[in-house]
Amino acid sequence: MNLSIRWKSALLLGAMVFSSVALALTPEEEERLKECKRPKFRDFVPEHKAEVDAGVDLSFHVSHNADPLSISAEAHGEKMKVEVVDKKTFYFVKSKLPQLSPGFARVHVMAKSAESKVESGCWGQDGWLIKIKGEEAAAKPAPAQ
Repeated sequence: MNLSIRWKSALLLGAMVFSSVALALTPEEEERLKECKRPKFRDFVPEHKAEVDAGVDLSFHVSHNADPLSISAEAHGEKMKVEVVDKKTFYFVKSKLPQLSPGFARVHVMAKSAESKVESGCWGQDGWLIKIKGEEAAAKPAPAQ
């Protein structure tokens, strides 16, 4: 009976050792993961799911590890011209929403990491959803006060 328990323990120990080796990253894979620090996006204005007019001003912050020349924004596939201001610890990005039809639009933002050592680049991306007011919103009378 002792022999059976010892064999089972040995097999269990062996399985644990080999499974951790199989799941481990190679040094090259670990280095590649460390090389890519994606830019982060925050403080979207107008905020997520806000109701706005077409052509409204937009702004957001991008972490300072982004390449300022690679920052881009688009809505409904239309590229938007961006103005990037360096604030020392982050980039403040301003743009104007294109004249889009009423409904929902996703504003998609992208930036490449300035510190990336990866050949294909290290891109960060984010976005937020906004509702564009339509003619029905303009036709509604203002509430009486």
